[in-house]
Amino acid sequence: MRRCFHRNHLLPIILLGLFLLLNSAQTAQANDIVFQLNNQGLTILSDNQFRLGPVTLFLNPWLFTELEQNETTFGLKTGGFDLGIGQFHLTIGRQLNAFGPGRYTFPLLAPLGKGITAEGLDQIAYSFTTKRLAYKKLYAWVPMDDEFRILLGQRATYDLGPFTFGFAETALAKERLPDFYYWPLPLVPVAVYQLVDDHYLHSPGREQALKIWGEIDLTLRLGPNFKLYGGYLIDERPLPTWLEDTALNKAEKSTADRKPWKVGYQGGGEWNQPLGIKGLKLYTEYTRINQYTYTNEDPFFTYTYKGKLLGGPLGPDSDLLNVELVTTGGETWTFALAYSRKRQGEGRLGDLWTDQPGQSEVFLTGTVETTDQIALTTTKRMGLSDQVAMTLSLARISNDDHQPGAVTLRPEITVTARVSW
Repeated sequence: MRRCFHRNHLLPIILLGLFLLLNSAQTAQANDIVFQLNNQGLTILSDNQFRLGPVTLFLNPWLFTELEQNETTFGLKTGGFDLGIGQFHLTIGRQLNAFGPGRYTFPLLAPLGKGITAEGLDQIAYSFTTKRLAYKKLYAWVPMDDEFRILLGQRATYDLGPFTFGFAETALAKERLPDFYYWPLPLVPVAVYQLVDDHYLHSPGREQALKIWGEIDLTLRLGPNFKLYGGYLIDERPLPTWLEDTALNKAEKSTADRKPWKVGYQGGGEWNQPLGIKGLKLYTEYTRINQYTYTNEDPFFTYTYKGKLLGGPLGPDSDLLNVELVTTGGETWTFALAYSRKRQGEGRLGDLWTDQPGQSEVFLTGTVETTDQIALTTTKRMGLSDQVAMTLSLARISNDDHQPGAVTLRPEITVTARVSW
């Protein structure tokens, strides 16, 4: 059997040593193992937490054996320290990030990859919550070909009862970026530092050393059982007409109408007890990403790490619709029926926008590949946290691999078991 070692960092080795040390110490522990078997192979995920006072060590390694190739790979989903003091948390290590109100996709910042082996970023982060405000700020190490590269990120939500407003931003930074951009001040957008620098400080090396992405969202609660949300991702876009005369600098004003529409949209909802039917909950969500989004003329600023999109597996020139109906209230058995529809144009990450007069938003180019999938999941709980689930799914892919008229059917059976102690 050929083994592929995909992780060669010092962090997993250090965490493994601490894992063994704390396992023998007098600490509060919580341990789970997840087994997942499907058409591709067997995945084993270990979820371990050790608490010693205000400090928590978490460690989530995974192992995957591909059945067809008889090949084994492994990695670290999350791992690190969390110091919790009241509502404040300081985390050092590998941590999952999900910026946005969605359930299925997070176009601004999401775990790397998909499924239970999706991994977090190696980062330093702090977060806190108040009665209405929830906030998180992070500094993640995302080098590109061994070249220094830092991802700055923050997300804030403010709860006003029936409304919750959300704002998030990320930025990729080069090594020559001035130090004050890294100040750990909460709620100050990186764009504010950039604005002050451009107009007042004129720091050397600031030119083309930073690329910013932003997202705004709104959640509306209509009673205790119904929620709607929407989000807007901005990579790059023309200035709105009402802002053209207030452009921040002449260069930006002169090119405002020549920028591409590199944006994304998301809308969704949750409905508990739909049509008054108790014991059911309905989820729905739609996400669209325009062509050219996430790609930059400078490859350093293309929004990827380790060959995977930082905004999740849904790439540019595509959209995704999810509808899911689940049962609630059952102590032993639960059921879920899900439908998804993904459309993928011929656009790919790395395609560069070319200036075309009068060009509007570019979306679903060429021959569109469409994947319709339906899945039925049955879950049986055993005890407080042990459970086993079986998912039967069938995907129909039309224009497979963008070949007109090509149709492929892909059935799959997935069995997932969780054991806790």
